[in-house]
Amino acid sequence: MMFLTSGCNSLQSLVTVGVDESLPAIRDVKVLVEKSSVGFEWPAIKNPKVKGINVYRAVPSSGTKQKFYKIATIADHFATHYVDRTIQPNQRYYYTFATYDLLHESPHGKVLKVRTSSPYKAVEFAKVYLRDSGVVKVLWKPHPNPRIAGYVIQRRLAKGDSKWRYLASVTGRLMPEYIDVSVAKGHRYSYRVIARSSDGVLSVASQPATLMVR
Repeated sequence: MMFLTSGCNSLQSLVTVGVDESLPAIRDVKVLVEKSSVGFEWPAIKNPKVKGINVYRAVPSSGTKQKFYKIATIADHFATHYVDRTIQPNQRYYYTFATYDLLHESPHGKVLKVRTSSPYKAVEFAKVYLRDSGVVKVLWKPHPNPRIAGYVIQRRLAKGDSKWRYLASVTGRLMPEYIDVSVAKGHRYSYRVIARSSDGVLSVASQPATLMVR
């Protein structure tokens, strides 16, 4: 986790109501970034006209202006925190805030430039092998990060199937195996494992392992 400072950027068509210059803009915002969420904190708003806060977000584009969308309305002028949990690891985002009364918004504050952290590293795959006729055992090494709470196992046909499909979930960082009894003889399957943290953040997928079911 890290704190980021704010920066300036052009704004484009942010408001759908009038702007009231007398409403306080939110400028001094602290930012705390994780892999798939970002938290904001700002000083308490003392202006009695303020009814709440609007939150805007943009994805950086190649143009000179960013297109911002309102992602949240905080209908409480006493609020001083907001967390966006709808973002992805290793991505850049821009944010800006505005206070509002019944009919107007304040001028928008500085644009906050945020980059989320990289995803968790991939699981080290051990192997897959036939435990019995039509039974495949999938093995991997437990992920070293203590935040990992379980694993997602994906499978696909090794020939003519480009899409990975969810197969099962395993609970517990120290549980490093899954037994697949839903295979058909005469088919070649590929497997991969994705670690999942307690707050639902997924790791990079492991390298696939393949075998023929006989």
